[in-house]
Order: sequence, then structure tokens, then C-alpha cells
Amino acid sequence: MSFLRPAALVALLLIPLYLMLFAHGRQKKRNYLLLMSGKYITRAKPGIPLLMMAALGLITLGLMRPVSNPRMKTVEQKGRNIVFVIDVSRSMLAQDLVPNRLERARYDILNSLGSLSGHRVALVAFAGTPILKCPLTLDTFYFSQALSELGTHSVSRGGTNLGDAVRTVIDDLFDSKDRESMDILLITDGEDQDSFPLESASRAGQEGIRIISIGLGSSDRGAPVPSDREDTGPLMYENQPVYSKADMQTLTAMANASDGGWSVAVEDGKIPIQSILNRLDRTGAQRNTGSVEKFIYDEHYRWFLIPGLFCLILAFLMETTNLFRRKPL
Repeated sequence: MSFLRPAALVALLLIPLYLMLFAHGRQKKRNYLLLMSGKYITRAKPGIPLLMMAALGLITLGLMRPVSNPRMKTVEQKGRNIVFVIDVSRSMLAQDLVPNRLERARYDILNSLGSLSGHRVALVAFAGTPILKCPLTLDTFYFSQALSELGTHSVSRGGTNLGDAVRTVIDDLFDSKDRESMDILLITDGEDQDSFPLESASRAGQEGIRIISIGLGSSDRGAPVPSDREDTGPLMYENQPVYSKADMQTLTAMANASDGGWSVAVEDGKIPIQSILNRLDRTGAQRNTGSVEKFIYDEHYRWFLIPGLFCLILAFLMETTNLFRRKPL
């Protein structure tokens, strides 16, 4: 037998803490009741602390998840094909999101990886041109590695061509059998440079692909774009700082042109990646996305939790029946 959560052993440190609190609490009750009513609590039966110690010990062993007979099993996965299309142009370094738009997107996606189990995920980075950084895969670790390396250096040509990015997904990742089971999470500030984004979104809609447009940054006041040189302030054009605003009008139109997509404006705080993924699960058809090999075990936590709970209840009953007795006259 082995334990999958040995760190739970730290809960055994609660035993001496419990004994100290138990003794202190009973002494305070004895003194108070003796003073106020002439009643007092009898000394605890020796079995009560022992039962509590046994209960804590058994429950701790149960929480450590004891298992035996490890073996491999092929598990079929069901989910959707989710493609993260992320803008890596210089405007994504604007700091109206903390620490900046690009880092915010990367951080919030990495924090939501646990919700991607069963889904095939891919990563496309784009600026002036798009590039496939991670093909569709069930391996979220490989996806996270590609995402962690994402930066403005990921694409050699500057600019923001939304249409080309969507067309790359359709041409390089879409298959007819994926119809109505593919989603594009388009994460950008939306400032397109004549790449015909609405036409590409309409084509995606014809293929049954949803586009969820996530616009980062303020849509009215905008934020200055940092220079490519450190400690030189914002990027300048004709002696004026260059500002970047989220173009939610274009992004909303792209989402509406796709098959059941929607848009999300993020002007501050966190990007609601988790809620978006939950909505994708609730509203989209799922298909077989492949199989993975997983370790399975025979679980034995019940052998410890049930006796532990029994000892806990028994100690409580013994305590309540022994709680008060009238002081002898």
C-alpha cells in the first residue's frame, strides 16, 4: 500500500494541539460552572482523549489517499478543439492590464489549464503574420510550455492582422469532422490592419467554428505602447506617444459573424478564461478527442475514514454523557 497525498501527514500535528485545547477548555468550564452554579465537569474519562487521537490519526491516513494495485488504463477523452489565438504585437505590452496585456493573458490561461482536461488545445501567435506554436493536442503540459515562451519575439513581422490569424486556424487546424466542435479564443486589442477580419470570421461561421473575441484594454482612453528600448518611455510617432485602444466594435462583429460566438471586453482586472471555458462546455457539442493512458488504483481511504468518524462520534457521545454532575452537598 502507498499514499498519493503524503503531505496530508502534517495534519497529525493537530493531535498535540487538540490535547492542549481540550485540557484548557475543560478547566475553564470546570472553574466557571463551579463558580456560577455549584456544578462542575467531572474529569474526562481517559478514553475520550484516546478516541480523539485515534480519530485524528485515522482521518489523516484517509486523507493521505491510501492506494494499492497501480495499473495503466486507456481512457477515452471527450471535449472540444479549443484554439487560443493570441496577439503578440507591441501594443499588447500596454499596461492598462497588470502587468501588461500579454502577460495578463498568459497568466490567466495558465491558471485555467485544469479546466482543459479532455479538450484538445492549440496555440497560434500572431502580429503582422500568424504562426502555429502548438498543434492540437491533449498534452496540456506541452501547450503550457509553448504558452510560457510566448512574447513579442514570437513573430518576426509587426502589426495586427486578425483575419490572417483566423484563416490560419481554418487552413491548418480545421478538419471537416471537427465541424461544430471547434472554438477560437481570439485574445487581442483588436486593432486590425486591413486583413479582412469579418470575411475570415464569416468563413469560420460557415465551417461551424465559434469565435470568442476577448478584447484587452480600454476602448475609450487607451494606453501608451512601450518602446522597444527599455527605460525610454512610450513608443513615439511624430513626437507624440502612440496609444492603443481596444477595438471592441470589430471584435464583436467577428464573434457575431462566426457560428454562435460572443465577445468579452476586459478593461481591467483578470481575463475570465475560466467562465468562458465553462460556457463552452455547457453550450457546445463534444466529440471524442482521443485517448490517454492513466494510472488507476484500488482506493482504501474508506478503511480509515469510516473508523475515524466512528471514533469521533463515540468520543463526542462519551463527552456529552459525562458533561455535568451536581456538586455533592
